[in-house]
Amino acid sequence: MSKRLVDILVAAVGLLLAGPVLILIACLIKLDSSGPVFFRQERVGLGGRLFRIFKYRTMVQGAYKMGSRLTTKRDPRVTRVGQILRWFKIDELPQLINVLVGEMSLIGPRPEDPYFVEFYDDEQRGVLSVRPGMLGPSQIMGRDELESYPEGLKDTERYYVDHILPEKLTRDLEYVKGASFSGDMSLLVRGVWAVMSGAIKAKFLWRRRYRIALFVLDACIVVLSCYFAFMIRNEFAWPQRTQFFVFPLLITLIVRSAALAYFGAYQGVLAYFGLWDLLALVKAVASSALIAGGLTFFIGFQSFPRSVFVMDSAIVVLLLAALRYVLRTIARARTHRGRRHRDKALVVGAGMGGEQVVRALLDDPDCPYRPVGFIDESPERWGSLIHGIRILGGAAEVPLAVSANGIEAVFICVSDLSEHGVAEVVDTCQKVGVEYRVVPTLSDLLNGEPRNGEQSTTVTRRVSAAG
Repeated sequence: MSKRLVDILVAAVGLLLAGPVLILIACLIKLDSSGPVFFRQERVGLGGRLFRIFKYRTMVQGAYKMGSRLTTKRDPRVTRVGQILRWFKIDELPQLINVLVGEMSLIGPRPEDPYFVEFYDDEQRGVLSVRPGMLGPSQIMGRDELESYPEGLKDTERYYVDHILPEKLTRDLEYVKGASFSGDMSLLVRGVWAVMSGAIKAKFLWRRRYRIALFVLDACIVVLSCYFAFMIRNEFAWPQRTQFFVFPLLITLIVRSAALAYFGAYQGVLAYFGLWDLLALVKAVASSALIAGGLTFFIGFQSFPRSVFVMDSAIVVLLLAALRYVLRTIARARTHRGRRHRDKALVVGAGMGGEQVVRALLDDPDCPYRPVGFIDESPERWGSLIHGIRILGGAAEVPLAVSANGIEAVFICVSDLSEHGVAEVVDTCQKVGVEYRVVPTLSDLLNGEPRNGEQSTTVTRRVSAAG
C-alpha cells in the first residue's frame, strides 16, 4: 500500500509540474510530423492483463506496420523530434498517466509486448506477478539495449528473443524475489540518476566532438550577435537594468540553439556545406526569432525592442554561414592535401551537368583529373567563372584550349549541349587526338535509358592524332 501511495503522489505531482513541458512537447510532435501525439500499444501488465501504454510518438505514423516491433540502431522510422525525445528519455514521461490509474508503478519490470510474452517459460512468467514499472532493473543498472545489438543485424526480433530478453528476465526475476518498499525507493533514486546520466554517453560525445564544438561556437556567435544588435539599437548605451537584456538573451540562446539542432545545422558534412544548408540556417534563425520575440513579450518584457530580433537575425545568419564556409574551406584543404599529380581536363558544357562534373572533380581527392577550363555553346557565358574555372569559349576553341593547357582528357556533358554540339566536339577530339568521355545526363543514368543510341554509362575514347 505504501508503494502505491508513493506512485499516486509522485505521478500526480509530476504531471502537474511537467504539464507545460508536456504540452510543449505535444505541439512539437504535431509540427514535426503527421500523426497522433501519443503512441498507444498493448502491453502485458499485472497478472497477464493487457493495457495500453502511454508514450509520446517518436516514429512516423504506422511505423510498427513497416517492419520490426523493436527500434533498431539508426532506425529511419524515428522522427527528428522523436530522436531528441528518445535521447533524453522524455518519450516515457506520459506513462505517469498509467502509474496514476494503477496500470503501472514507478519501479518494476518494464512492460512487454504480448508477442514477446509468448516466449516466456513458466518461471519467467513470474515477472507478471508485480506491476510493470516506468523504470526497470535493466535501465537502473545502466544497460543500453540498443547498444547491445550488433551492427548490420537483419533479424532484430530473433536476436532480442535469443540474447537480450533472457538477460532482462533474469534481472527482473531477481528484482521480484527481493522486492521491498525501501529497496524500491532506493531504486527510484538510482533510476532517475541513471536516466539523466544515460543521456550523456562518453562514447557518443567523443564520436560527435566536432559537432559539439560547432554547437559551442554557434552559441558564442548567437550571444555576440544578440549583444551587437541590442547595442546598435540602443546607440551603444547599456540599460540601467541588466536583466532587461540578459533575460531576452537567454531566451534567444535557448530557442535558437534548439532551432538550429531541429533544422539539422549539426547533421550536415561541413566539407559539403551549400545552399540547402544555408537555407536550413535561415529557417532556424527566422523561426527562433519569432518564438523568442513572442516569449519575451509574454513574460513581461513588452518594452524590449522588437527591432533587435530583426537586426540580430541578419547578423547571426551572416556569422553562422561565414563560420561554416571557413570550416568547409579548411576541411576541403585538408582533404586535398598530399594529392598526387593529376592530369588536366577540359569540361564541355557549362550548364548543370558541367557544373556537377567540375564539382565532383574538384572535391574527389582520388580523382586523377583536375579541371582547368570549360567550353560552352552559349556566347554570353564565355569568360565567366564556375567554381573558379573559366569558360574559355565555344567548340571552335577546343583545339587551342587542348594545346595551350596541356589537356589530357575532355568531358562532354550531353545534358548541356545540342546533338550537333556533341557531335562537333567528339569530331574535334578525334582530330586532335585527345581522350574524351561522353557523360550522359543524370536522368538517363537513373532511368537506365540511353539517349539517341548512346551508351548509358560514360563512354571513353582515346584516338591517335590525324595524319
